Amino acid sequence: MAASETGSLFLTVNIASLRARQLMQGAAPLIRTKSRKPAAIAIREVQKGLVPFYLPGDEPTFAPDEDDQAEEED
Repeated sequence: MAASETGSLFLTVNIASLRARQLMQGAAPLIRTKSRKPAAIAIREVQKGLVPFYLPGDEPTFAPDEDDQAEEED
């Protein structure tokens, strides 16, 4: 779900702030840009729907790793 789909500016800002922190800690940008400002990069990533997130109560969708399945079987 992209923040722009929810229509909530508050949600968009919160997601972008979390992503900006990741960028400041060394995460690679998901877009190509001339900007070096983490906040600007994060906002653009969120607007393009490149930052995955889920809301409380929603189930995150991901495929479990083979290692995760092996641990569950033991």
